[in-house]
Amino acid sequence: MPITGSRDRTIGPVNAGWVIGERFVMLDRIGAGGTSRVWRAYDRHKEQYCAAKLVRRKGPTTVLRMVRERALQLAHPHVLTPYAWYPADADVLLAMELVSGGSLETLLGDYGQLPSPYAAEVLDQLLAGLSHIHAAGVVHRDVKPSNLLLEPSPVGAPQLRITDFGIALDDDGMRLTTTGFTVGTPGYMAPEVLDWNRPSPAQDLYAAGMVCWRMLTGAGDPEARQQIGPPPAGVSHKLWELLRRLCAPDPADRPPSADAARHTLAACGLSLTVPVRTLTGEPLQIFDHVGAPPT
Repeated sequence: MPITGSRDRTIGPVNAGWVIGERFVMLDRIGAGGTSRVWRAYDRHKEQYCAAKLVRRKGPTTVLRMVRERALQLAHPHVLTPYAWYPADADVLLAMELVSGGSLETLLGDYGQLPSPYAAEVLDQLLAGLSHIHAAGVVHRDVKPSNLLLEPSPVGAPQLRITDFGIALDDDGMRLTTTGFTVGTPGYMAPEVLDWNRPSPAQDLYAAGMVCWRMLTGAGDPEARQQIGPPPAGVSHKLWELLRRLCAPDPADRPPSADAARHTLAACGLSLTVPVRTLTGEPLQIFDHVGAPPT
């Protein structure tokens, strides 16, 4: 991967202090995935820290995904998309705002089952972001806790950001994956996706319901075609009924839109008070998982 250093010379692997595109100073590695590495970087143009996601390119399909992800500049408080990108021989750098509170997956690993008002607040922010995405004619297709980032909060009040649009589709139905293969995470994929139906906003609503199911039960990732079952003790029955509708096997039985689901959620009467405490009375906090930048 060609990376220019401060003296404009091409160097090898990414290391702290190297500069990509004469703009992004790579500081420290803060995350990794199956095909990507995430670094904290300093953006010289914007004069601020950012997250620099380096994604390995395995062929033209991956390049299209990266271009699509870069194009989805959906400004919204609960949506996080790249604001700049730089291609390289083997990678693409995607620059985005730095969100340092970890993911909802991290929070669930720390605390397990979450109180109903807290789950309702997270779900409302998720639905607000999905409403904005769907209004732009985009289906996310991979809504799950690890793709929902959180800002740090010492009192536990969540500020959620939906990220990772690498497999999103717009309303022209353009597929960025090989024909004949589904994409996503099985437990969060609606039954009609597993049956090879065309992606639609209803499938993101199903995934949002499964995210809520995890928050209210404290369970691990759902199985494909997961049965919802009865509500756990202490869970709001109105919220659980909305969850049932979101996770309905037939998309016609789900709320007609994310906005409609938010309207039903508001009628549940669940308001979050801070500081937030878990069901066992433990203080719930969203910690900074990135820390101060290196010198």
